[in-house]
Amino acid sequence: MPPYVPRRATGLQSYLRIMQKLLPPLLLLLCSLPALAQPHTFAIQPESALRHPSPQILLAGSGSVQGADGTFFHSDITVLNYRNANQRVAFTWMQNNQPPAAPMVVTINAASGIISEDFVGTILQQSGLGALLITGVDANGALDPSAQLYATERVWTPQPGSTGTMSQSFPAIATSDINLTTGTILGQRQDTRYRTNVGIVNLDTVQRQFNVIQTTDDPNNPQVQSLVTVPPMSMTQVPLPQIATATLQIAVQPLVAINPALWMAYGSSVDNVTGDSWSSLAFQAR
Repeated sequence: MPPYVPRRATGLQSYLRIMQKLLPPLLLLLCSLPALAQPHTFAIQPESALRHPSPQILLAGSGSVQGADGTFFHSDITVLNYRNANQRVAFTWMQNNQPPAAPMVVTINAASGIISEDFVGTILQQSGLGALLITGVDANGALDPSAQLYATERVWTPQPGSTGTMSQSFPAIATSDINLTTGTILGQRQDTRYRTNVGIVNLDTVQRQFNVIQTTDDPNNPQVQSLVTVPPMSMTQVPLPQIATATLQIAVQPLVAINPALWMAYGSSVDNVTGDSWSSLAFQAR
């Protein structure tokens, strides 16, 4: 039996085959256009995975703020209500070194969420750098222990010299998980390529002071200590002294022992050329 020889495709068949290859990436491109990709409210699908919904969430670093070297940082924030009932949510903006703003209360429908690429500037109508406390509240404005909130944050900036963006995921934390006596921050960089900032959030009703201890491999500056004062219900971000090191370790310690559930710290490193950045929350090493 002679081997099977496929028939040459007609012009129409060739056209259809080409379109079958091009159509999926074309649809993906259309769906990525800004006008089609910015819903502000949405329903949660039944198969959505739950990790740790909580009545209260802290985003330790947020903002809508001009940065160095042509950067401008925005917070792309999503907040989800996993209850099968409408939930009142209070957003408390705690600007850098300022008293907290009056909470903005928003009702998020049952099993729904809200999202904005510039949450601080567009929804909260605030600017600058700060922290954001997200709290499920009842009709009287008190903490609602039945609230099931979840939040994510992406901090992004237009890339200097291009039409693209640079971004980093910024960890959210349930306030019920905060438990620091000494905060350890690892994974940041400090040299001629990168600069690093440390932010501290004080959830107490009184002013607190913290030592930021920078351990390096520089024999002339093996350890550098800075004292940072944080107003009540506020946050403060400070740049680390510019000491180049390949083994940067950061410790944050309250000057006087305080409730370990009432403060949080983070580190954020930024590329001095592109604005690329990354961050990490402090943790209790021991």
